[in-house]
Amino acid sequence: MFSLPFALILAQRGVQEARSALPDAPVVPHVDRVPVVPRTRKALAGGLRHLADVVAPPRPARHAPAPSGMSSQAG
Repeated sequence: MFSLPFALILAQRGVQEARSALPDAPVVPHVDRVPVVPRTRKALAGGLRHLADVVAPPRPARHAPAPSGMSSQAG
């Protein structure tokens, strides 16, 4: 169904690779890219956690568990 656009994209990449192999092709220095998506995702998750802590109702205080011999069902 979409074979023509895919074929054009692959052909364009092939032509670009062929041109880059020519002796007079421009040389581009390699630059290490910093992944932006994981860093943004981590910052967004931290912000949402902080917002949840601010918005959430306070949790009730937990009572210390009763000793094993002093349960409320003994009797």
